[in-house]
Amino acid sequence: MKSKNVLIKTLSLLFVIIYIVPVLGSATPSNVTNWPYYDKEVDAKAAFVMDADSSKVLYSLNPDQKLYPASLTKIMTAIIVLDNVNGNYDDLVTFSYNSVTKDIDKNSVTIGASAGDQLSIKDCLYSLLLPSANDAANALAEHIAGSINDFALLMNEKANNLGLKNTHFVNPSGLHDDNQYTTASDMAKILQYALSYPIFAQISSSVSYRHAPIRRYKNPENSNNQVLNTTSILVPGSGYYYNGIIAGKTGHTSNAGYNLAAAAKKNNMTLISIVLGCTKDRIRYQEAKSLFDFHFSNYKSLSIKHTDPRFTDSISTITINDVNLIDSLNITCDEKYHITMPIYADQKDITSKISFQVDDIYNKYAIGSVSYYLKDEFIGKCTIEGKNIEEVESIYTSHLNLSSPLSDDNENIGSNSLNHNPDQNNALVYRNSNGNLVLSTTLTTMIIVITILLSIIILVFLLYVFVLSNTNVPFNKIKFRFKRRLK
Repeated sequence: MKSKNVLIKTLSLLFVIIYIVPVLGSATPSNVTNWPYYDKEVDAKAAFVMDADSSKVLYSLNPDQKLYPASLTKIMTAIIVLDNVNGNYDDLVTFSYNSVTKDIDKNSVTIGASAGDQLSIKDCLYSLLLPSANDAANALAEHIAGSINDFALLMNEKANNLGLKNTHFVNPSGLHDDNQYTTASDMAKILQYALSYPIFAQISSSVSYRHAPIRRYKNPENSNNQVLNTTSILVPGSGYYYNGIIAGKTGHTSNAGYNLAAAAKKNNMTLISIVLGCTKDRIRYQEAKSLFDFHFSNYKSLSIKHTDPRFTDSISTITINDVNLIDSLNITCDEKYHITMPIYADQKDITSKISFQVDDIYNKYAIGSVSYYLKDEFIGKCTIEGKNIEEVESIYTSHLNLSSPLSDDNENIGSNSLNHNPDQNNALVYRNSNGNLVLSTTLTTMIIVITILLSIIILVFLLYVFVLSNTNVPFNKIKFRFKRRLK
């Protein structure tokens, strides 16, 4: 009898461990999306990966640690120039004595300009971004702001406007200064803004460029008037070239280590990869390429305008104060807005939230924004535009599921899933966009509940058997008596 009791106890314990515990663990929602995460060790002080179109952060390592940018500074220098020249790239820049001597020694990268030399803004930008010429950086700063110090003020003002909390500039070149620093996350935002200028990507991705002759090299054909791109990830045949690369900049000082800011585009997705503080030149390229490969393989970026059914067709009829108007207002969003999600994620799981607070104050057609979520994870945002909006005082539209006039209030749109297929919304089992059979949330929940109930019943029975096994009362002598009291 004792051996029988031991056997029953052992079987009961094994059942609880093997069956009950895993089932109870599965009571957590089964449809939570597992975001692919790059789990390799990155050989850098800080690293950051972001979708340039949606601003979705996909990877971060010490994203807010203050580090020295070195020549990554020149990306911000280019931004200030592009913000202020209004496309007049042929305007001439005069090199002053200060611009060719300040903080410039024999080991400093220059194009060899002399005081009095003149080059176009375009020539200077190529010299700034390809070989990372410090004399070109100084000359551009003086041309835009009058002095290097005043130019640094513009750089810091821009950093503040971009919402950079841990970035400060002292000079336009990136030569070391203890008070010049940035972070991986801030540098990603700087490069993201730079990419809003097509000419930035055009210049920084060029392999070489020949600028006008300068006093030291008067012959236009002199090879010294040709500048070469020193960012190897952008140069085919360099050994570090990355297929899909569209822009980038390196930086290095003994204090900063080896830095790289790069952007690549594949399958309609533009990723920004920042690597700071590497110990060797090759490491920054290897780490950036590995980060690019992983995130391009595991994520997708979709244009909101062509994904959200509410924007795929223009609105022909809306209602204003209960009066139907034809072609009076076209609500849409720009194609530049994207959402980013795991490559295997289903669009039916995307929800949205409409806000009537206008973030884009420079867009006169902006009437609000839509934020998108995948399983409560933010994946992107777009500005809603209403053409001829200035002519309308009170707007209602069922197309955007709005139940009140446009205001500064937020409204959760629970029904605003990007998927509007009734078969998928109501069926217990359906095929997703990849053709795979998927259990609906309702059916999954039912299975979990039933499994838990059955598990509890079995567990109670086993506990009952366990108690009996300790009483030394034979099963065949157990009597159950039922009494019935009559009133």
